[in-house]
Amino acid sequence: MVTVSWCRQPAAEATAIRELLSAADDAFVPPLTDASRSTISRAGDGPGPASIEGYVDDCLDRPLLGAFDAGRLVGFASLETHHDSEPLADYTPTTHVSVLVVDESARGQGIATRIYKHLLDELPDELPQSAVSTKTWSTNHAHIAILESLGFECVHRVVDDRKPGVDTVYYARRLS
Repeated sequence: MVTVSWCRQPAAEATAIRELLSAADDAFVPPLTDASRSTISRAGDGPGPASIEGYVDDCLDRPLLGAFDAGRLVGFASLETHHDSEPLADYTPTTHVSVLVVDESARGQGIATRIYKHLLDELPDELPQSAVSTKTWSTNHAHIAILESLGFECVHRVVDDRKPGVDTVYYARRLS
């Protein structure tokens, strides 16, 4: 049975995070290791990582919400805080899901939904309590369906940001 919990010592999950990111690399648009990622719209400052190791380092430096199956990490959300963000201006400060990955063998089991629900229901006091946000690509229909089912709204779109015909879309939800 999969359980979702806060990873109080993310470094203990470094190997599993690396494996999940590496396996999911090509599932992202563009892939996490593609040089074109540096040109994608970002909610925060500066370009994102350009390597799996860069993503691992970011995940280890941020709050991490993990999904575990018999003690094995099968999914996670890496979070960051945005106090000032043009695409999310009406939702800042926000707890921003910067990376969400579920192991391919565990997809379709509601794990991403459970991660988001846990985040919405049990947001730690050290993170902004006003809103939760994320960004994805316009053809990531499964992720968008999860977000919309949980009351997130598309609040900003950058047309053709990822490649022709694939927009970057920002979603946010105010917390009560």
